[in-house]
Amino acid sequence: MIGVHLSRRCRKGVKTVTAEEEYAGMRQVRQTVLCPGPPEEQQRMALWIIRRLLVQFHREWTALRERECDDAWIRAANALLDRYSHQLYDIVCDVKAIVGDEVAVEIRCLSADMIKTTNILVMLGCSEECCRRGDALAREALRHAERCHSLRRAAGAAR
Repeated sequence: MIGVHLSRRCRKGVKTVTAEEEYAGMRQVRQTVLCPGPPEEQQRMALWIIRRLLVQFHREWTALRERECDDAWIRAANALLDRYSHQLYDIVCDVKAIVGDEVAVEIRCLSADMIKTTNILVMLGCSEECCRRGDALAREALRHAERCHSLRRAAGAAR
């Protein structure tokens, strides 16, 4: 982040850090143990969890999309996008060390797109735009789910 810096005191004086670094330091990094066993098995389990959440989002979005678009629909779409964006972000942060940076970054980007869409919904309240963006996010979720499935098969074949 350009231009946004915070000061943090340390033993040798004041250290300047970006706001992003400050936020990253606030989040506790925790090693998630998904299942006992070798790293390949843990990776397969992590990818399965991410894939399951992506597919579940797609299903819920599709079911919601089949309803009539009105004010209640916009609120429901907003809540759905908000909930899944946070769940995806939290899960991928917890298993980043297991699934690797590439997958983690892709899923965090999808989460950020969900949050942006949610913010647009709040600002505009436009159901057509919500439908269009939500449909694109649901397609993207399925694309990532398929990638997780391919990576899981590859991890299983490596055993």
